[in-house]
Amino acid sequence: MITLYGIEWSRAKYVLFTLAELGLDYQHVKINPFEDEKNALEYLQLNPLGQVPTLVDGDLVLTEAMAINFYLARKYGNGKLWINRLEAEALIYKWTFFAITQLEAACVDLILHRKVYDVKDRNIAIVREAEQKLVKPLRVLNEYLTGKDFLVADQFTVADINLAGVLSYAQGGEFDFSPYSKVAQYLGVVLSRPTYKKAVAG
Repeated sequence: MITLYGIEWSRAKYVLFTLAELGLDYQHVKINPFEDEKNALEYLQLNPLGQVPTLVDGDLVLTEAMAINFYLARKYGNGKLWINRLEAEALIYKWTFFAITQLEAACVDLILHRKVYDVKDRNIAIVREAEQKLVKPLRVLNEYLTGKDFLVADQFTVADINLAGVLSYAQGGEFDFSPYSKVAQYLGVVLSRPTYKKAVAG
């Protein structure tokens, strides 16, 4: 039995999305990264950083959401969410790393400082800086998505789960996607999937 540690509004939602797409049975242990439960000795033995998500599958203990998604897609996908062709695999890696390096920090800052933190702890300067950091990568992504439904080979893959999952934080942080119409359309399609709604339902 697969066990996933993490809560649905954390980075664990990327993995919950994948698990739902693959129709896998799993146990979900809700670990809140903002609470002391992440520092429980039992959990730290699985993830010494005290972060989420963590996946346990038999003898394998795996951390880092995107790595977990690659593993699940390749082990259990049976051709779903993955494309076993070198050029396509390279694009899956590319757009996942793009999401992590170019988008995620700013997207997370937006939702933290617009929605999650107490009003007294929100910093409008961080919000403005995050919005500016997203301009260039979103222009690149918007151009790339012209004439495309998905990121790789016109097929829904784990790259779409990873990238749209990251952008969902900006969406939750009230980012204005209207200047990036192709990104907005793409995001609407991916995040309207029943499997995503199931993943974040809790």
